[in-house]
Amino acid sequence: MRITNATLTVPKSDSRSWLERVGRELSTHLRAGRYPLRAAIARLTDRDAVIECTFVELDSRDPYRECFTDIELTSPRLKDHQDERFAVVQIVPTGVRCEIGGFAGDACPATNLLAAAADVVITHPNAVNASDINEMAGNVLYVEGKSLDDFLLGHLGLAPTRSNRIGTFVDPTGKAYLDEVVHTLNAARAVAGIDCASYTVGASEIGARTVWSQSGCAVGTVLNPVAILDSVQQLLDNGAHAIGGVSVIHGVTAAEFSQHLSGQIPNPSGGVEAIITHLISKVFRVPTAHAPLPYYADVKERGTHNPRASAEFISTPHYLCVLKGLARAPRLVPVERLDHVAPHLVTLNSVGAVVMPASCLGGIPALAAEFSAIPLIAVEENQTLLSVTNDEMKMRNVIHVKSYLEAAGVILALKQGLSLESLRRPIGCATRLENAIPAAEACA
Repeated sequence: MRITNATLTVPKSDSRSWLERVGRELSTHLRAGRYPLRAAIARLTDRDAVIECTFVELDSRDPYRECFTDIELTSPRLKDHQDERFAVVQIVPTGVRCEIGGFAGDACPATNLLAAAADVVITHPNAVNASDINEMAGNVLYVEGKSLDDFLLGHLGLAPTRSNRIGTFVDPTGKAYLDEVVHTLNAARAVAGIDCASYTVGASEIGARTVWSQSGCAVGTVLNPVAILDSVQQLLDNGAHAIGGVSVIHGVTAAEFSQHLSGQIPNPSGGVEAIITHLISKVFRVPTAHAPLPYYADVKERGTHNPRASAEFISTPHYLCVLKGLARAPRLVPVERLDHVAPHLVTLNSVGAVVMPASCLGGIPALAAEFSAIPLIAVEENQTLLSVTNDEMKMRNVIHVKSYLEAAGVILALKQGLSLESLRRPIGCATRLENAIPAAEACA
């Protein structure tokens, strides 16, 4: 099994939805044994959209090959209806230098504000993880990014749960920090009552390494993905319901870490951590999240003047936030169809809005929202290094807002069924439609 990164293009001039265009282009590159682990439109030219994607390459002898046969991205399902529960999906993309959420958990206040306006908020660990801190509201569902993509593509339902038994895998490269990891597990058990007693140290190194894409995003690669999956299988066989992991991230320089702390470049570890958890999500369909062991031990500055980055400095394994998130993360339930789902499940039919930065509307959540005509609230103040805006994408479901404060107001209006037009001034008069030509005359 190998992880590869690639760049593809799709034409801008096409009447189909963006999700259909991206799915069709990926299909032409999906020979046997190749699976698209992640894909996003990273930039647009005058004629084309440029897709940056990560593939899993498998040979005929790979023990996990059969787990990659179903490709959700090329077979999306339409939302069937809006059910009574009004859920909002909050997306803070990893590795794109978000102004809000590009550091350790600094999108958590915005997430909790949205949660106060919605019945349920579904978000990914990147939005709320902050080293030893995870202060997400009680009605926030903690869902790994790949599972969140597949949820929005209509292939997964979320089953809220009271408690998960968490198993932890440790990259053997980080054995020097094993005491800190075990202390974190024991503290979570003794103080927070979290069921997380089991861990395993992998038989071989994972080889997680940061990689930078053409657009300047932090992506990454994993040299030994099977080592991750074998460790996860051991933990699941021992009774785990959810999987956390800690790995050393290689390849980060002192200059890069300093630039990240000052907000000049994305968090170097975000992209490769996503690859690790995407793999686990796809193969095992269990809640999962990851934290980096101190990949910057020799390059870390002694202090920071950026409050958004301060959580980086209060812990060695950065792992307690993961345990707090996974403790009540919803179980993942495959969904065969959206016109008949179990009432206890949160599904695509529950989603009333998707919220994300206005400059990165090329990820799967945005494309899935357009495909199912779900309002996509684009927050302009949450700037990123990308320029994939709706001026270029031209999606009809986008609602522009300045801030998360305004986004919360839009969610309240949508939840109450209020027309946004009715809340703004000036308000125009009703429009009269001209009578259609009778069918008989049209055929004459």
